[in-house]
Amino acid sequence: MMKLHCRMRLGSVSQHLYQIIAGFELLARHGVIELVIERQAKGACAEPIPVNMLEVTLNREIRLLYDLNDGYDNLVEEPERLYGPLLRRYDICFKRSFSAVRNARLTHGEKICPLGLNYMVTIPGSVAHWPMPLDHPIEKMKKLIRMLPLTVHYYGWYTVEKFEDEPRPEEPPRVLFMARMWDVRGDSPDMHLPETKREERHYINEQRARTIRLCREAFGSLFHGGVAPTPFAAEHYPDLVIADRREVSRRAYLKRMKRSSICIATMGLHQSIGWKFAEYVAASKAIVTETLHYEVPGVFGENRNYLSFRTPEECVEAVARLIRDERLRMHLMQNNYNYYRRHVRPDRLVLNSLMAAVEPSRQETGVLVQ
Repeated sequence: MMKLHCRMRLGSVSQHLYQIIAGFELLARHGVIELVIERQAKGACAEPIPVNMLEVTLNREIRLLYDLNDGYDNLVEEPERLYGPLLRRYDICFKRSFSAVRNARLTHGEKICPLGLNYMVTIPGSVAHWPMPLDHPIEKMKKLIRMLPLTVHYYGWYTVEKFEDEPRPEEPPRVLFMARMWDVRGDSPDMHLPETKREERHYINEQRARTIRLCREAFGSLFHGGVAPTPFAAEHYPDLVIADRREVSRRAYLKRMKRSSICIATMGLHQSIGWKFAEYVAASKAIVTETLHYEVPGVFGENRNYLSFRTPEECVEAVARLIRDERLRMHLMQNNYNYYRRHVRPDRLVLNSLMAAVEPSRQETGVLVQ
């Protein structure tokens, strides 16, 4: 295959973008692409790159936009205001939270293609680790702290191999659901959330709380779950808070996840498929998930890669089914093992997008259950 030339332009670099940047860097290290990275400087006259997005010019002529936002309306209340002008500038937009229905409402929405599952994953020495000129000052400081091996969020705990695992038959099968609760007032004192987003956060919190309580009751010692110890969670869901902070460290979480064959996921903000879901796929888990609202490339779906639920009661039923049915459990695990290597691993996810850009007929879309 002819080596592809990629010029990447970065504005601010959030954790949403680490997976994509790592994918390009791995392809460059393997000699598959030539990669040039440009950091946008403060005051530069170039077109600004929105939050959680990066730009790539492929073979000096095809303009690609990678959009890792949770949804369509988390940056603006009216998506057309953001995507209308953007899609006029780019040839293709690869979007994490992809919806054919929502794209049809946008001017040039046909330019949007599904990117795939997103999570915070990186590689040693990634350019994403270093503060960027346009990063928020607080984020610059956090990046420097994450470079220190003794810190909780050390980059070394987010490398590709830390998430990967093979399907492992387990008797009895363990069940895992560790989550966080979203402050309905916003993530900072100066943050203003529309009423609809406050209601969404309340719904997510209540769905997670009832799911954990019912699973504790139904599965006893087979189940491990709870919520991260934050002031909001301690005030509103004290019975669910994981008291020992060592349990919610990245090291402890990954160790427990790999020991659990059945893992539960719920809807993320803006109806997104959360990072936890992608982590489960990387670790070859049998997934029980709340109904998915977005679509991903490839063959991926209900009873193949996951079982879905609408209510916490349905979640308990799905988990019980997987505990009883080892064959189905292993079927989901094996399919996620295969899907990860074809569509989620950073270098493969990025290579698939580049191949779709140069050969549009190669783009596969698997519609998830709505």
